[in-house]
Amino acid sequence: MNDDELIEKHDELAKATVVGTQHYLQEIYRRDQERVAEKMLHYTKWIGVMTGVVTIATIVNVIIIFCR
Repeated sequence: MNDDELIEKHDELAKATVVGTQHYLQEIYRRDQERVAEKMLHYTKWIGVMTGVVTIATIVNVIIIFCR
């Protein structure tokens, strides 16, 4: 069930009753949190790559300065 179907199902059930609708809200929240976690992992990996590049550039710069 995709997010739109999940929201539609929640809205449909919420019209008739309040029992059982919390499950759908929790599922939407869980999926949102999962997407955020995936994005943060992606960003964390890129920060690691950029840190490596800056470290290598710094080492090269120091070598160039001391070899003059």
